Amino acid sequence: MKLTFLGTGTSHGLPYIGCKCPVCVSADPLNKRLRCSVLIEDENTRILVDTSPDLRQEFLRENISEISAVLWTHTHNDHMIGLDDLRPVTDICGYIPAFASAPTMAHLQNIFGYAFVQNREHAGFPRLSPHTIENRVPFEIEGFRITPIPILHGKNEILSFRFDCKGSTLLYATDCSFIPDESWELMQNPDVFIVDALRWREHPTHFSIEQALEAAEKIGAKKTYFTHIAHDLDHEATNSQLPENVEMAFDGLKIERPNIELPNIEV
Repeated sequence: MKLTFLGTGTSHGLPYIGCKCPVCVSADPLNKRLRCSVLIEDENTRILVDTSPDLRQEFLRENISEISAVLWTHTHNDHMIGLDDLRPVTDICGYIPAFASAPTMAHLQNIFGYAFVQNREHAGFPRLSPHTIENRVPFEIEGFRITPIPILHGKNEILSFRFDCKGSTLLYATDCSFIPDESWELMQNPDVFIVDALRWREHPTHFSIEQALEAAEKIGAKKTYFTHIAHDLDHEATNSQLPENVEMAFDGLKIERPNIELPNIEV
């Protein structure tokens, strides 16, 4: 099982438009962050989680032209508004299975109704087959066992996802500010934990670094990566202050158990 961080930034992306803070004007490419999305795959299957506004740019950078399925965590624009960029992908793949909670799927179909029209024989539209998923009820996608686990993003219930495949477990929990009691048990002992860590200071709808570290310790994560990172956090400066088994993610980072492969980035 391999994961690629397509984007690791907040809804603003980094740099923020018009911002002159040290991180936004930094020349370090690790401080350039597109909006959050990840690709999880094995040798046969590619699963996209969320369709960020930067999806086209992310797919071009990683040379992605085919996927097996797409999942959504929630309906905020920075996680779903890039759906139309799947159009050329479905021109290649045909209909792609699409998975979301009932409220999220209803929202997507309201905005992108044309993408969910079935039995469309010609290209020119995204072509998705909708599948509604239930909290804590596992489902299968081509060898991956996926468990949707509810978390809170401020006052809104959204989904994190646990991926189990070939003896490895990966837990993806972006945009998290609180984990309900009934969700902790399903999150235990992942090999890799990807979690929202917006900044050092607390925030009403996202984990701070301290809160993310506490969550990682509570679930017994072997390795933790922070994502959905704001311009408060310089990559190298923040990384140097984290525990040994915790790292800042960055756009293009690839994690493959047991090895970690770094992208070719010119510094």
